[in-house]
Amino acid sequence: MDEVNIVEYNPRWQILFEEEAERIWQLLGNKLVVEIEHIGSTAVPGMAAKPIIDIRPLA
Repeated sequence: MDEVNIVEYNPRWQILFEEEAERIWQLLGNKLVVEIEHIGSTAVPGMAAKPIIDIRPLA
């Protein structure tokens, strides 16, 4: 079984999400995507999490 790395909350996760969401908007535009959500444990302020930003584009 693979090891799971859980780290303390990092306020930079929100910034990383915003930067990646902007890249998605630039590539897909609002014709294909109406909203981009930051989901998962990295989206919850103060929560320890796997340091992976989960993003869900909604069409």
